[in-house]
Amino acid sequence: MNLRPKLMLAFICLIVIPMIGLGIFSFLNSETLLEKKYSEQTEISLRAVGGNIRYFFRELDQLSDGNLTSSEVQDTLKYSTYTSNDASTLIAINQAEKEMKRILFQHPAVSFVVLYAKDGTMFRSYRNDPTTFKPISFDMLKAHSTYDRVIKLGGRPLWIGPYEQRELTGVDPPLFTQMRVVKDIETFNDLGVMITQYKTEEVSAMLKAFQNPQADAAETRYLIVNKSGLIMLDSKSEFDGRNINEQTDSLPQQTSNYNSSRVKFEGVDSLVSSYQLDRNEWILVSVKPWNSLTNENVRFVQWIGMITVLGLLSAVLFNVFFVNRVAKSIIKVVRKMRLVEQGLLDIRVTAQGKDETVLLANSFNSMVERIGNLLSEVRREQARKQHAEMMLMQAQIKPHFLFNTLESINALAAQNEGAKIMLMVRRLSNLLRTSMHHSEEIRINQEIEHVRSYLEIQKYRFEELFSYELNVPADALDFSILKLTLQPLVENSIQHGFDGYEDGQGKIVIDVLTEPYQIVIMVRDNGLGMSANVLKKLAAEQGSTNGPTNAAEIGERRGLGLRNVADRLRIHYGPAFGLWICSQEGSGTVIRCVIPKSRGDQL
Repeated sequence: MNLRPKLMLAFICLIVIPMIGLGIFSFLNSETLLEKKYSEQTEISLRAVGGNIRYFFRELDQLSDGNLTSSEVQDTLKYSTYTSNDASTLIAINQAEKEMKRILFQHPAVSFVVLYAKDGTMFRSYRNDPTTFKPISFDMLKAHSTYDRVIKLGGRPLWIGPYEQRELTGVDPPLFTQMRVVKDIETFNDLGVMITQYKTEEVSAMLKAFQNPQADAAETRYLIVNKSGLIMLDSKSEFDGRNINEQTDSLPQQTSNYNSSRVKFEGVDSLVSSYQLDRNEWILVSVKPWNSLTNENVRFVQWIGMITVLGLLSAVLFNVFFVNRVAKSIIKVVRKMRLVEQGLLDIRVTAQGKDETVLLANSFNSMVERIGNLLSEVRREQARKQHAEMMLMQAQIKPHFLFNTLESINALAAQNEGAKIMLMVRRLSNLLRTSMHHSEEIRINQEIEHVRSYLEIQKYRFEELFSYELNVPADALDFSILKLTLQPLVENSIQHGFDGYEDGQGKIVIDVLTEPYQIVIMVRDNGLGMSANVLKKLAAEQGSTNGPTNAAEIGERRGLGLRNVADRLRIHYGPAFGLWICSQEGSGTVIRCVIPKSRGDQL
């Protein structure tokens, strides 16, 4: 990626994105604060509505307390002689029901009153309001589970909400029902059961009064639900008689005091708050659509969007008019650097002006010139090094070895040993041919023939001092090896390993092993071995770049130069390859030579 897009990206990442993130954080934080604010306001509203509802039912409880002790209820239930069906009995029941009508007019919410005497006689009184409710018989009432709860309360009221006990209270119209035992005020014995039903209009009016459609964008829905989630009263009269779990998963019916959360209600994101009414575990629930509460936040988001767009536009203008010139100069230098990487060291950068870009261009030009000078010096050093290595390799065949070999040939000629002379000359010719080979790498079979010729010549010179064995598999012969690798190794064994040995006691074994990715050559002898000090000194020389530089000195110290072989292998093949020497005084020496498995491009 070029510098200019990077600068633009940095501006966006370091300024624009943090600004957007701050806006999003502010928006989310404002939503949290808004939710908390409206939750607190809703709690106040629910407490107010709940207080009105509790006052309404407390008033009805007090009214019912007065009715229990009134003569209309006491005298009616005490008169338990209505066991016949004669006309006088029916007249007495009608008269008692007329007396009960005064209860209906004590409060406008009273709709229906039923008295059950202990002998099963039923007295009822109701307004002329439209209703389809028909009281059940006393036997059916006693068989219902609610009857046992009423008896256990011992005169305290039991309230049943609309749609809760439909077989007792009816559903059209939905009414609040109060059931309680009537006791004799003199003996406190049970006289019967009084059931009073109250209209829901007054409670509905309380809920609608707090919807406040003028102040909000959408009306607040108020619900009264029981502990099982049944909606007994809906301020919008849409969900009466249904379960609130069909509309939301928040389970507001489980509220113990007050709870408010932002959830889905009827598929709409809403603020659902619930408040415990402390009456039959009824819950007052308010539902407010969240969109109606976040109009200000939407405008806030619009402002954030406008500011972000302006910021991006400013960033683009800044990048075009201010950053572009500096970036162009830097990009120009970068392109020239890539040409320098490709080896074009005659590249120079021209710059105009008085700022830091001119200093950058001048520094670049100086650096390229310095690199060119250093590379030229490195090339000269490399050439000198290669020349020194070539001279060192050529010095492997030392003159005294040639002189000794020629003297041996001369002795054979004096003895008229033509066949042996021919063999010695062929061996010497093979040695010289391999030493003077134009390529640095040769095949393994050539290297093996070279070391075989060397061993044969040395074996004749030292009058059968040692024997040798070559174990080379056929599949390894075509792979390549650095030339003159094995000769210094066997020469080290002959010159330093067999000192003091008698004829035929020394033995040199060369094993060539092929592995999946490398070739291992083992050179073993049964000579005198090396001491720990010699091995340590040899290891130090292999790890140092400042060893002896004189070829003769190297040959005197370690045969024909173990260090030279190790260095050449490491430089040519890499640090994973080279020589490993294992030796002990009196136990011979094992040299492990590891090279990569390749055939060489030049071969």
